[in-house]
Formats: sequence, C-alpha cells, structure tokens
Amino acid sequence: MLHHKVALRPDLTLPKKLGSTKLIVVGSYRTGGAGKTPFCLWLAKRLSQPQNGPHTKGVAILCHSYAYDEIQMLREEIESLGDGGKQTGTSNFIEVIGTGNRHRTVLQLLQRKTPPAYIICDDGFEDSRLTGAVNIILRWKEDLPSEGGGIGQLWPAGPCRSLPEDHPQGESTLNLSCEDHIEFHIDRIANAQGESLPQSLGRFHRARAVCGIGSPKRFLKDLDSFGIPTVDNRLLKDHDRSFPKKLAALLEQFPEDAIIITQKDACRLDEKMRNHPNVFTVYQKVSVSLSAIHHIDLLLAGS
Repeated sequence: MLHHKVALRPDLTLPKKLGSTKLIVVGSYRTGGAGKTPFCLWLAKRLSQPQNGPHTKGVAILCHSYAYDEIQMLREEIESLGDGGKQTGTSNFIEVIGTGNRHRTVLQLLQRKTPPAYIICDDGFEDSRLTGAVNIILRWKEDLPSEGGGIGQLWPAGPCRSLPEDHPQGESTLNLSCEDHIEFHIDRIANAQGESLPQSLGRFHRARAVCGIGSPKRFLKDLDSFGIPTVDNRLLKDHDRSFPKKLAALLEQFPEDAIIITQKDACRLDEKMRNHPNVFTVYQKVSVSLSAIHHIDLLLAGS
C-alpha cells in the first residue's frame, strides 16, 4: 500500500467518465494464489457473449508484464476458443495485454477509435489511479480468519499484502467468498499424447507434482481430491523462470515417474518439454454461483 501511495502518483486519475467502456479490477488481499487470473478469464468469456445481438467492441484483459506465464496461459486459452478468440456468433474478441502500468494502458485503450466494451485488470485494485472501476475482490477464509486481523496478517508474517480496512468499501466493490461462490476444480489431467490421469497411472512408478504458483498447497489438495496420490512434490516460487531447468532435472532423475504440472507452469516450457510423455498438465475449470453472477451483473449495470 505504501508503494502505491508514494510511487504511483495518485493525483493521476482516469477521466470521470469512461464513455461506454466499463473498467473492472479483480483483486485480492493476499499476495498471490487467490485465483484472480482464471476468474478474469471466466469473466471475460462471460462478458464477450452476445446478449442483445453481437457486441462490436470486445474485452481487454490487462496483466502485469512480470506475470509472463499467466499472459501466455490466457492467450492460449483464448486461442483454443477458435478463430483466435472469435467464436463466430457466440464470442467476441478477447485481447490479453501485458503492462507495467495499468493506468497508462487503460488511457491508451480509451483513446482507441473503438475502445473495448470492457477492460478487466487482473490485479491492481490497490492502485488509486484506477478511478471509476468496479472492484471484485476474491477472498479466502484461510487468508483472513477474522476482520481486522492486524499487521500480523501482512506479508511476510502473514498471507496478505493489504487488509480490508486499507480500502474504501463503496457500492462499486463486491467481495466474493471463494469457498461460497467460486469453485476452482480440475477438469482433466493429460499429456501431449492425449493420455489422461488417473487412468494412465499404472504405467508409471509414481506421480510427482511440480509447481511454481501462488497456492501450491491448494493445488496438491485438488490433486488428492481428483484421485492422484503424489510423492516428493516440488513447490517452487511463483513465476519461477528456472522452472524448465528444474523440471528437466527431475525428468532425467526419475524417468519412470509421471510429473504433474499446472497449466501456468506449462507456459514456461518449450515445445519439446511440453511434449514429453511423462509431463502431465492439469487443466482447471472455474464455476461461479448463480448468486455471485447476479451480484456481478447488478454491479456492472449500475456502473
């Protein structure tokens, strides 16, 4: 919060009126692993669906340029929709933009001849310059066991980078409990050859999970719920650029084991390593409750 108040020049705000464009900031109080990126993708897909005839503008997702793996993951997901993200008659163009300055990029998008209908910021709700935005905050009970947890909840002592009391909670802010309203679950686990887990576990000696994400313990819990027992798992730091080197060493050391990675981890690998038959990628699915969808729709309608 101190960085945002001192370094980001809070006097530089967005225009009071954003025209027909709606700005949405998806944030969380924790330092990482709240599920913001998959939720942003779910939201972008939903907003790009035609309601009363096809939209003419589309959706832009802004990610921090440091999160190169998340940017690649989003682009691959959108590409998989067909026509580069344009499912004719059912979906509009969804653009993923990496940026080190969301405020500046939002201004540039607003200055386009045809601005996007929606701009979704993946993170950045602490940035006071993003005025006029609708804020959707993803909250986990494990991160905030009680309101006003105090400085002990802040990183590095705790999981949070800011606390609810640090931010105004106006009508333009929606707090969503992930346990109650958002389900992040495994859709499938497969290698490049189309083999699936747990069906193909029999041909391997053991299964090992290797991940460099914000919530590795939750990932391991999901694997266990999916019926995949793992051993000697390697939990690396988020956005770990040495991930390919470490994974290659494990493949060489344990040639009879299945190595399970997340979709975000896979985006750090070259094609050869992604095609290794012992590398299995977990593909995630996001489900949002009807109640949460209703509140999101009301929030956007009133913005």
